[in-house]
Amino acid sequence: MEKLYTWLKLKAVKGLGEKSIKKLYRHFKNPGLVFEADLKILEQLVGHTRAKNIKSKTFSFDPENVVKVVEKEGIGWTTLDMKDYPKLLKEIEDPPPVLFYVGNLRDIPLVGVVGTRNPDIYSVSFTKEIVQGIVSLNFGVASGGAKGIDYLSHKFCVEAGGYTACFLGMGVLKAPEHLRKTVLKEGVLMSEFLPEEEPAEYTFVRRNRLISGSSLLLLIIEAGEKSGALITAEFAHRQGRPIFAHIGVGKSPRWKGCVKLVNEGIAKAFSDLSDLGLNLQSKRLPEDDLISLLVSPKTFEDLLTLTGMDPRSLMNKLTLYEIEGKIRRNGSYYTIA
Repeated sequence: MEKLYTWLKLKAVKGLGEKSIKKLYRHFKNPGLVFEADLKILEQLVGHTRAKNIKSKTFSFDPENVVKVVEKEGIGWTTLDMKDYPKLLKEIEDPPPVLFYVGNLRDIPLVGVVGTRNPDIYSVSFTKEIVQGIVSLNFGVASGGAKGIDYLSHKFCVEAGGYTACFLGMGVLKAPEHLRKTVLKEGVLMSEFLPEEEPAEYTFVRRNRLISGSSLLLLIIEAGEKSGALITAEFAHRQGRPIFAHIGVGKSPRWKGCVKLVNEGIAKAFSDLSDLGLNLQSKRLPEDDLISLLVSPKTFEDLLTLTGMDPRSLMNKLTLYEIEGKIRRNGSYYTIA
């Protein structure tokens, strides 16, 4: 539990957000070294106020109490430096330093599926069809557990024998019973929030970036002009994830959000699984961990941080994969060929 405690101390520092924590981790390679660092170095990385809070250990919660809850309740956890931490999530600019989970945490490529809380009956049927197709291709489904398309995505995935990851807008101990019964049959409930943290408006907005960040691509099934699914699409766009939006009935205001995404060039329209086939196949994570990281372009420095490999070994492997045609280089970025 020492590792969890160390990461929780970093998470607990008042005013220190996920971007700053990732920056510190990339610099020091070890969260424990952050608290031993010189104040001036910390100031250069995260500014005076945050640096001062790190050195004085000004915390917003008690890390030790959280560790006790995790131990007592048997809650799973993973941190940025662990192998079972979702690989794609490590890429985003603000990954959670700690993820708490209940259920089965598996290394399986995910497709994000989100939409309105009050779907048309047509969208319910369409969601089932698409999710069954995703499962048939051996992909898992990621969503946020909210009423409507999100919950149905989890439900249909489990019914089809697939794996689903539900990112919560609350602590794992506050997850509704219906979500536990559905998702935990063959999936995982995950949260960046402390285990006993209550849901709030901002927590649901924050968790949306984890749905898109953990997914190879994002599907918007039905979204009106003010749908929360558009927030997830915005995160996906920033994260460089491919976005597909379905337009069921063009004249209906139920799909105005989807139409807007397509018209603005943020998303591509799709009508069935065949429209996603090539993208799914090309984005599917290979078995090799290094190649899997190149689903989206990475610099050599990015790969050093994510893999923990020494520079010479990493360069040798990248060169070999280039020769074999598995990856390609575009300027300073590497990606899958």
